[in-house]
Amino acid sequence: MVRNLLFTILLFCFCINNPLLAQTTQASITGTVSDETKKPIPGASVQVKNTSTGFTTRTSTDSKGNFLFKELPLGGPYSVKVSFMGYGDQTRSGNMLNFGDVLKVNVEMQEASQNLQSVEVNASGLKNKVKNFGASTEISAKTMNQLPVNGRNFTNLMDLSPLSRGSGIAGQLASSTNYTIDGMSAKNPTSSGSTTSRSGAPYSISIEAVREFKVVTNQYDVTFGRSGGGSVTAVTKSGTNTVSGSAFGYGRADWLASPYDIRGIKRDNDFSTYQYGFTLGGPIIKDKLHYFVGLDHQKDSRPLIIADINGAADEARFRITNDTLAKFLNIARSKYGVANSPQYGSFGKKRGSDAAFARIDWQINDMHLLTVRDNYTNDRNPLGLADNTAINFYESYGNDKNVDNSLLATLRSTINSKVTNELKVQHLYTFQASTQNDQLGFAIPRAVVGNITSVLSDGSSAATAIQIGGHRFGQEGFTNNVFQLVDNLYYNTDKIRYTFGLDVMYTRAKSLYGSEVNGRFEYTNSTTASSLKNFDNLVPNRFYREVPLVDDLTVNAGIWNTALYGQMQTKLAKGLDFTGGLRVDYSSYPTSPLNQQLLDQVGVRTDHKLKQFLIQPRVQFDWDINENRTDFLRFGAGIFGSDVNNYV
Repeated sequence: MVRNLLFTILLFCFCINNPLLAQTTQASITGTVSDETKKPIPGASVQVKNTSTGFTTRTSTDSKGNFLFKELPLGGPYSVKVSFMGYGDQTRSGNMLNFGDVLKVNVEMQEASQNLQSVEVNASGLKNKVKNFGASTEISAKTMNQLPVNGRNFTNLMDLSPLSRGSGIAGQLASSTNYTIDGMSAKNPTSSGSTTSRSGAPYSISIEAVREFKVVTNQYDVTFGRSGGGSVTAVTKSGTNTVSGSAFGYGRADWLASPYDIRGIKRDNDFSTYQYGFTLGGPIIKDKLHYFVGLDHQKDSRPLIIADINGAADEARFRITNDTLAKFLNIARSKYGVANSPQYGSFGKKRGSDAAFARIDWQINDMHLLTVRDNYTNDRNPLGLADNTAINFYESYGNDKNVDNSLLATLRSTINSKVTNELKVQHLYTFQASTQNDQLGFAIPRAVVGNITSVLSDGSSAATAIQIGGHRFGQEGFTNNVFQLVDNLYYNTDKIRYTFGLDVMYTRAKSLYGSEVNGRFEYTNSTTASSLKNFDNLVPNRFYREVPLVDDLTVNAGIWNTALYGQMQTKLAKGLDFTGGLRVDYSSYPTSPLNQQLLDQVGVRTDHKLKQFLIQPRVQFDWDINENRTDFLRFGAGIFGSDVNNYV
């Protein structure tokens, strides 16, 4: 059925002409060149130039007088210069290109004898974006500077999309949301969120380095993949011929907050957040080579509350009294070696995060533009790991550290007037490590004492559980090296615009799991003694431990995610554009070895292969009702798939 549908689309499209433009992380300029009688002029020379960077590329009109520039760098102002023998040069200038813009420039040539001058036209930014209406939510750099973004994390901007809820889009799981920066993966292979999502770090890129941002929710272009619900994507800033920069600082000082906490208790710990940094961009060689750099640092301080009892309300909240806490701590210190430092109350907790960004844009010649950029983040979160017991003493809080780096090279090439190619190669590195509390220094079992009863100040009885010892996840670590290659080829004919692409991603994952590999002692009430008494007598009711079957707990795995896609774009009738395409994704995941004993005894195999082969046909119709680029009707249908969470 799919084959017949695609054959019908292919046959239909060969009978018609004119383009519908695909959506990308860049922008496009299209138009028609004609003479004074509205007759198309084939073979006219068309030059596009970004006057702020010197970026220049050229093409010529086809037999219908049409021209198309794909994957143009964002920014401007852009000028469009048209030349043809026997006619005076025509120039249209003052055009800015933003994320996903499709700028239409029609030029009417006049004979050279009329002594023409360049004409400046300021294009409507609204009309450049009509192809995106209903398909995405876009936020420009200007809007980002005006919005109060919580934590200045660009991913929080997805809340502006009406189809987003938390990290999910269009009702899908959060793991079905794809994250990209400059068109390449910015997704954590372990957690399936943005690169720093596993630890809740404040940002995965400095918002000062983001030029524009988009939440794609209703897009049927085959270049969009690995997004069952939608895609969150950002485009980074670049330098220009003008040296410019900024220095910024944001602060929530401790004195701006109430000196009392929500309970009306005087605070003893700092509650503040400071973020500061700078950006700088400019030319290395004017009109040829440009740079942009940025640095962002955030320092966060806040109280860590552990069973801080200051009255009857706190007793009811934590279900314990100070007398019971003191009794428990005395036993823990004398019998189990817990440190003499405070283990409950209010503590200071500090977190530090850094983001560094650097980008180079090199206009090699009129055919090739090379961009190399690097994005680095480092997050230190001591005492950031709380365990799952009602009350975790101080020594049970673990530390967390995240380091991520993305190195990307992009080469945009104009092969000839009909062929444009964009090649992207990226290495994405993600690292997350959990460690035990500094008071411990190494992994030890945890002890959980349940059903600890107290008589509260109002005479009622309450019970809770307390944990000492190590953190169950305090030894885990995850390292991913993701290698990705994307190549998009755009081929234009007089009748149809084609897109062919390849997306290959290989993830080398190194994972160290172990929820209870250090062991867990449990103390609870017995027939002869209370849980606290058993704790005092060194009599646990149960000991639980996940025992490794191998010496090395580390799992090393390789995951392949590949895609091939093709698309054709054309015009069906006046104002009616059509896109039809096919995307094929293939994923290959590691296979567990066969457990022969389990197979012989219960008939269960452990060596099943997990592979995913997904065919995704897509079609989209766009109707510009009056061809005035103000009233649009869109219809689309397709199949979308997202990668399986690589939790190996």
